[in-house]
Amino acid sequence: MQKFSRFFTLRIASILAFGIVLLLVSCEQILLDAPPSSKDNAAVFDSMWETARDKYTFFEFKRIDWNAMREKYRNRAIQAADNEVLFNVLAAMLNELKDDHTNLVSKFNFSRARPFFNDSLNFDSEILNRVYLKNQELYTGSLVNAIFEREGKKFGYIRYGSFLSGLDSASWGFVMNRFRKENVAGMILDIRNNGGGAINNCNFLASRLATGRCTVLTEMTKNGPGAKDYNPPQSLILSTAQPSFSDKPVAVLINRNSYSAASFFPAMLKAPEFSHVRLIGDHTGGGSGLPIDFQLPNGWTYRFSGTKTFIPAGRITRAQALAAAPSANHDVDAEVGYNFEGGVPVDIRVTMNLADRSRDAILERAMNYIVNGR
Repeated sequence: MQKFSRFFTLRIASILAFGIVLLLVSCEQILLDAPPSSKDNAAVFDSMWETARDKYTFFEFKRIDWNAMREKYRNRAIQAADNEVLFNVLAAMLNELKDDHTNLVSKFNFSRARPFFNDSLNFDSEILNRVYLKNQELYTGSLVNAIFEREGKKFGYIRYGSFLSGLDSASWGFVMNRFRKENVAGMILDIRNNGGGAINNCNFLASRLATGRCTVLTEMTKNGPGAKDYNPPQSLILSTAQPSFSDKPVAVLINRNSYSAASFFPAMLKAPEFSHVRLIGDHTGGGSGLPIDFQLPNGWTYRFSGTKTFIPAGRITRAQALAAAPSANHDVDAEVGYNFEGGVPVDIRVTMNLADRSRDAILERAMNYIVNGR
């Protein structure tokens, strides 16, 4: 599932292939190719707009009028004087989806959806390193781990910075054995500012925290052009795996920059089999749709969400849903469950004061939860 990566490898033809042309024109002109005609522009625009109309999954949930987007951008696209202008128009239209799983890729550029939240990041690596880790952490595979001590109690800490980083049983087992030997009171798993990655790594972690076999998510896939054209809901079921950490409190630290797979994992933890786990910090950034790829008539490629995923019904209250995504239409799929495209609701909300360089309020609150159970 590496398709969650926010970066693309762009291949530019060898300079030698252009020979003497490089003496006459700039690299920018080479990459942009010949100016497109209005007919070409119309075909490219219509291809993208119609494909999104038929296959994008969150128009109703986000209350987006896609017909209005056609009116807003089509003439601008047709009148684009060159490929760079056309690219910018198409990228702007994709960004109207407010979906960080959207990208447009050409030979000369690729678009990235910008952050749509103005909330504090609620994470500062300098504070974490200076006040808590103090250069005593271990790097065990992709798990940065340490043990904090406070008032006679010990806390196991793991920083997992990207779900693109592979997880393996040997590394996990080493860290769990270390925590058991030190008799930690609980574990803190920090996935703040984690931009996502592979769903397999979500499954790996969740299966080692669950108290039993559980249904964690429900997914629907678009299968036609109609607003209601979806395959029947499919459930994701996990079984427990060893070594587990399910007999002591676990605090999972999240923020608005916990996106995509870093929202899928917290969403899984809303199942009853994770009653010992609390999400602490801020609501995640969302990203519940898996992206699908398409190609335009001019050869450019693009992607957007083609599925939607839910926390099964009954696990998220309406108040929690509105707190995480206040402008969303939560009635669209209420019978299936909570669509966490707008974010997974946090259990214990804490806002860091980044001007206070002496403490991480979210991390401190996690230790408090482990000690006091609330």
